[in-house]
Amino acid sequence: MIQKKTLIFILKACISVSLLTFLLVKIDWDTVLRNLGSANIYLIIFASLLNFVERLEMTYKWNLLIKIRNIFVSFGRLFWINAIGSFLGLFLPSSVGTDVVRGYYLVRNNSEKSVSISSVFVDRVLGMFALLILGVISVFFAGDVISKYNIKIYVVGLFVLSVLSIYLFQKDWVINYFQKLKKPIRYRKIFEYGTKLHNSILEYKKYPKTLLLSFFVTLLVQITRVLTYYFIALAFDINVPIVYYFLFVPLIMIVMMLPISVGGFGLREGAFVGFFTLVGMSINDAVIISFINSFLDTLNTLIFGGGGYLFYKSPLKEQNILENKNEFVSSNE
Repeated sequence: MIQKKTLIFILKACISVSLLTFLLVKIDWDTVLRNLGSANIYLIIFASLLNFVERLEMTYKWNLLIKIRNIFVSFGRLFWINAIGSFLGLFLPSSVGTDVVRGYYLVRNNSEKSVSISSVFVDRVLGMFALLILGVISVFFAGDVISKYNIKIYVVGLFVLSVLSIYLFQKDWVINYFQKLKKPIRYRKIFEYGTKLHNSILEYKKYPKTLLLSFFVTLLVQITRVLTYYFIALAFDINVPIVYYFLFVPLIMIVMMLPISVGGFGLREGAFVGFFTLVGMSINDAVIISFINSFLDTLNTLIFGGGGYLFYKSPLKEQNILENKNEFVSSNE
């Protein structure tokens, strides 16, 4: 089992390194270095502040979801859990590493695993849905530049598929069907916990107002993320209509969820270059924007997440999150 996980990690690392190497080889370094030297430092700082604001918004959204389930954690503590989750997620060989860490810490704050984990799941679903909403809205304002690539079909199709999945997820006959499968299932305890988790997630249907508010906060998170990319572009005097950022950045975030790289490195940069070169942005400019955004995001993650992990006073500090992550993963399967 250990060898298999190690092999998977190596393969993901190879994909990340290969994508990054390809981009670094393709760019014109003289042009890139010249553009870096002429950057507007104030807009870069503002983009970094937007990245921090995004983290505050994410914490507020998660706080809304746990409060209605009677999990009371201070905003400050929840911020550090989010930050530490992002930090340790950099080193976990999974695209959901951050959610694993967040769920682990919240479970340690609350004895009811299903409630804690369901809040992380609902948080992720709201984020995914907000990404698709922005993509669907933007695709109808993107003009004819991308029409030949049929992006509109893929975005709308993915949105419809997501809505259908959410609809089926909460139907009683689907729940009853899986409950009937309990007996022939070999790992009954895991299946029973999965059913319990499923029911815990459906409890959120009782709080439509909170879900709606959380969804709007999630939209705000995604808008803030898009604006971060846009202001980085302005810092380098790169002029591409903002509508394309609202169209492509959500799609890039979705691509990053694919479990084929380490922490999304390489995949994020490759997707950014792939999408924005479709609308006339040069590969040099696309690489600059993507790498600066990755740098700012990683820097803030190291400052808040790394600093929080090292210095934040917590009774959980004696626990080794990396050694115990499998407990959370197995209970979430």
